[in-house]
Amino acid sequence: MPSVPSRIFAVTRPSSSRNLAVRVTAGGFVRYGVREDPSPGDTSVGFLETYGLDLGGGAIQRETLKFGVGSQAVALQIARPLGIVFEDVGGACVAVEVVPGSNAADAGVLPGDVLRMCSAVAKGKSTVTVGKFAVEPSLGMRKQSANRAACFCADGVPFPNCMDAIVSNGEEIDGVASATASLLLERPASEKS
Repeated sequence: MPSVPSRIFAVTRPSSSRNLAVRVTAGGFVRYGVREDPSPGDTSVGFLETYGLDLGGGAIQRETLKFGVGSQAVALQIARPLGIVFEDVGGACVAVEVVPGSNAADAGVLPGDVLRMCSAVAKGKSTVTVGKFAVEPSLGMRKQSANRAACFCADGVPFPNCMDAIVSNGEEIDGVASATASLLLERPASEKS
């Protein structure tokens, strides 16, 4: 069975000047610009925000996400192991349990939080198809079979691919595995504390 691509980013585009005015950093993520209202008459979307993750060397991949009515975006950098049980709930990757006393509990993750983006490691020397976009490593990376930092967007992606992205944070980059994982979560209105 062919693998279903997920969304993983390991490249960047230059920042536009309109987004340089407002940049807020939290949990490793950068929020660009300001919160945008949805299109008139669209009651399924509460707001839109653009987030990116610093991949090192000045590389930041950005993605504009639609958030539900009354929800909030929660950006966290959490020590591994996380201590979160995720499940596929209606096609979304949802935290259904947060282990008491875990790193995730200490960071403030709540049951019901929905994974929207996370840090990841793009592995190997060939094109990575973990996302709607394929990531083509540089020629140097292909020759070295090098892992590289990446940003994973979970929207519309099969649950197993989301789990692969979260777990990939344990892979080494230049001989070192990250001690943390960055998660951008959507906290539905009913879950706010």
